[in-house]
Amino acid sequence: MALHAPVASARRPNEGALQLILRRGAQRTVLQECYFQVPLQVMRPLYLDDVGTAYVYLVSPCGGVVGGDTYDISVVVEAGARVCLTTPSASKIYATTGAPATQRLDLTVQAGAVLEYLPEQTIPYAQSAFRQSIHVRLGAGACVLLSEIVAPGRLARGEAFAYHEYDARLCITDGRDQVLVRDRLWLRPGRQPLGGLGCFEGYHYLGTLYVLQEGVPVPPALIEQVQTHLGEYPGLLAGATQLAHGGLAVRVLGQAHTPVRQALHEIWDLLRRELLGYPAVVWRT
Repeated sequence: MALHAPVASARRPNEGALQLILRRGAQRTVLQECYFQVPLQVMRPLYLDDVGTAYVYLVSPCGGVVGGDTYDISVVVEAGARVCLTTPSASKIYATTGAPATQRLDLTVQAGAVLEYLPEQTIPYAQSAFRQSIHVRLGAGACVLLSEIVAPGRLARGEAFAYHEYDARLCITDGRDQVLVRDRLWLRPGRQPLGGLGCFEGYHYLGTLYVLQEGVPVPPALIEQVQTHLGEYPGLLAGATQLAHGGLAVRVLGQAHTPVRQALHEIWDLLRRELLGYPAVVWRT
């Protein structure tokens, strides 16, 4: 599957593009093909475990995302490959008086492959608007693990929930285009009481984690183990839910970023050990 760079004149400076194909080599996953256009870049893969996972950092040198920016990311993980995508720092969404910033991720995980997408937190500044869509296609036995943390804004500047909109959509399908997971997180602080029951309930940070392996349901005993583990974090409101097609969803609410991130990392470690047979790694402090 070859990558074809779009015609340069067809894109504006604020339209970032990133296309990756990752393939399983003799001992590890390698970056087979790569194309990017600033404001998106990618770093050379790191290898931090003993199973050949390619840890790939997605980078934007612009310092933040501005209204009207459009990021298009396409990733193909070929059969049997193992990939973990992350970011080196928080994604800052700047204020806009017009169009929202948008990000689209198209992720294909072929048979028996593993893809983990674990970006650092997203911080929507006051008066910002951000729309994201993620579409994951799973081949037979493929596994995907997705995580995100949404900050309330810059709390030190009194900007809690001062953004216009945060709209994140997720769709996971199998090889027959059957929908396995569909979710939408649509936050509009000026139009809905985010602090009330069923929303943030007085908390500030929201962490979410999804894991789904095509055709292989998460064992009920593991779900119970995750729920028990989540109950051990003081100061957090958290829960785990089994999905209709055998996956698992975790939500965590907290007053600060660090406890939420730590809880999600430890659940990631638990799921990795039980489902994939190897532990999580620590790539940032």
